[in-house]
Order: sequence, then C-alpha cells, then structure tokens
Amino acid sequence: MKIAVEAGGTKCKWGLIDSKLLTIETRGFNPNSSPASALSALCAKVLAQINNPVDTIIYYGAGCSTVANKKTVSNALSDAFNCTNVQVFSDLEGAAIALFGDRSGIAAILGTGAAAAYYNGKAIEHQAPSLGYLLGDEGSGAHIGKTLITKAIRGEFSADLCTKFFEFAHATPSELIKNVYSANPANSYLAGFVPFASANIAEPEIASLIADAIALFHQKHIEPLKPVNQPIGFVGGVAWQFSKQLQKFYVNRGFRITILKDAFDSLCRQQ
Repeated sequence: MKIAVEAGGTKCKWGLIDSKLLTIETRGFNPNSSPASALSALCAKVLAQINNPVDTIIYYGAGCSTVANKKTVSNALSDAFNCTNVQVFSDLEGAAIALFGDRSGIAAILGTGAAAAYYNGKAIEHQAPSLGYLLGDEGSGAHIGKTLITKAIRGEFSADLCTKFFEFAHATPSELIKNVYSANPANSYLAGFVPFASANIAEPEIASLIADAIALFHQKHIEPLKPVNQPIGFVGGVAWQFSKQLQKFYVNRGFRITILKDAFDSLCRQQ
C-alpha cells in the first residue's frame, strides 16, 4: 500500500492507495509549530484504519522546506508505519506539481499559511521568504484572522460588526486574547476566523480587509518572483473562499490565474 499525504497547518489529508483510494482526514501538522510526537499521534489514527502493510509514503507538508524538518517528518512517518521508503516534500512543491505538472509557473499557497515560488516545470527554482505566521504569511488565514481579531478588539469595525464577530468567536475581547496566546497551534486558531470574513464579505469593512490582504500577499510573495508573462496558480482554502476577489485583483493586472481548493486529488492521481 502507498500513502500520499497533503499536510497543512489546519488539516491533513491521507490518501491510502491500494486497489482503490481511501481518504482519511486528521488535524493539521507543521514541524515549525508542533513537535514530532504530534505527527506520530496523527499516524496512529491513520494506522487504526489500515489493514495492509505500507511500502511507500509520499508526504507534501507545510513547514517542510528545510532539510532538518524533512528529516523530522520522515523519521516520524518511518517509525510509525514501519516503512523505509518515505519521501518528504514541501507543500509548495506539492502545489506546484498539482497546478502545473511539467509546465512552468508561479505556484502560490493561500491557506492557513502563505507562500509562493517560481516552478520551472521540474523543481522550485526561486521562493519568496514566507517567514511563518509570526513574522510573515501575509494574506494567509492566520493573517486574516489576526487582523479580524485586532480590529474587533480595538473597535475599528462598526458596532454591529464587532458584535457579530464576538458572537461568532463565542468569546469576549479578553477571552480572545487569552485564546490566541494559549492556542496550540495558534496559526490554526487564527485561521478559524476566515469563515467569518467569508460569510460577511458583503460588508464594506470586510471586503476592504480581504482586498488589503490580497494586495499585501502579492506585494510580499509574488512581486519578488518577477511574475511577468507567467501563469499564477493558487492552492488553499483561503484562495478558494475568496476566489472572486483573487480573480478580480489579478485579472485587472493582466495575470492568468488558476485556483485549486487543495492539491490532494491531483497528487493522488499522479502516484
């Protein structure tokens, strides 16, 4: 049996490829914000639903752009599944393959986190620094959630919108602050407020917030890649939820874009 994994900060999708494809979803994992033991716990949940031995694991994951993190993930998977053939790639590599195959283009992730890179049809050639949710990830779900919380607590939204936001959060301002600083992982908690923005996108204040997030993402992640005459592809739940806003932003600037909710199905088909 072969397993293909798409792992984001909020959820992981595990494709068990045998005579047919079985998909299992677990909570997300990122080695930059969670210990290897958290991945081992997710593996245990998947193992409980497996009857056949696993001979190959191909893992595309958030936080797996460094050699050290790839080794951490590879060791955890190998130990959990007793599998020696484990291949670990970054989520951006997975997004590029799903979006472009053997063609070149700029692959972007807009989900819990944010990242972008130029893909030459075979490999990632140049990547803009992502920096994670504390220092970067502009335009991501974590970034949008952090902005929503900040504006609501500071009263920068209308009174009605602030009330709606705190009702959505089921928390007072002080409770929200405590939740943010105690959440593990905090980036997933912050990204959990994206549905509020999506549900209230007709509100001018929210529409402006999302437009600003997209513009900031483009400035920090796309412009450094010099995207002239290159197709741009997006993967991720945030890109999917705000596809109309992304299309408007990029079409107005003469870019061709593609948006996938996730890379999972395409990656599984290629195994």
